[in-house]
Amino acid sequence: MPITRLSLFNRIWAIMMKDGICEFRTRYAVSALLMFALISLASISMAIGAARLPEDLTAALLWILLFFCAMAGLSRVFVQEQESGTILALQIYGSGQAVLFGKLLFNTFMLLTLTVLIIPLFIVFLNIEIYHWSIFLLVLILGDIGIAAASTVTAAMVAKTQGKHALFTVMTFPILLPQFLSSISTTAKILMNVKPDVSDIMFMAAYNVVLMIASSILFDYLWYD
Repeated sequence: MPITRLSLFNRIWAIMMKDGICEFRTRYAVSALLMFALISLASISMAIGAARLPEDLTAALLWILLFFCAMAGLSRVFVQEQESGTILALQIYGSGQAVLFGKLLFNTFMLLTLTVLIIPLFIVFLNIEIYHWSIFLLVLILGDIGIAAASTVTAAMVAKTQGKHALFTVMTFPILLPQFLSSISTTAKILMNVKPDVSDIMFMAAYNVVLMIASSILFDYLWYD
């Protein structure tokens, strides 16, 4: 019987679907992300009451919320492989690049879905008004991709370590810091009804590209070590 070799795209898609099916069965990451987001939003809302926060502080709160939601659940893409003993099978049958980008797509999808759910609640609870919706959505997408890219490669780094969850956050934050600060400043401009510069958007997009290229180069060493 001839051996069927899947293309890189098909292998990426298969790994993303595998993670999606596993998550649908356990709902661990979804529950962690959603519960953390809801509890954090409720706490912020009760703490500030009817007060209206400055736009820069509101933007910072939004991205801090998204960052720590990601830290609560996105490390599972490699931790669950290590804990269930399936990581060896992936190393044998899945190329490093397919594993990296399959899990990156899954993390991106998870984070974008969470963002869609919490943005309306964030607007209502903090009583804010969004200007330039198209640019705001683009900033959210680019920021989420950056968080997912950084989270995926650091999750691979810490999967075999002790205290992996604490180490995951500590390692991800410095990698993501330039994108994080850019997301906050660009979002603050939007909340102030100031149209962001094209350079702000270009920086976010370029940082994501550089981060994914660097992750792609580094990942094979991590994956087969």
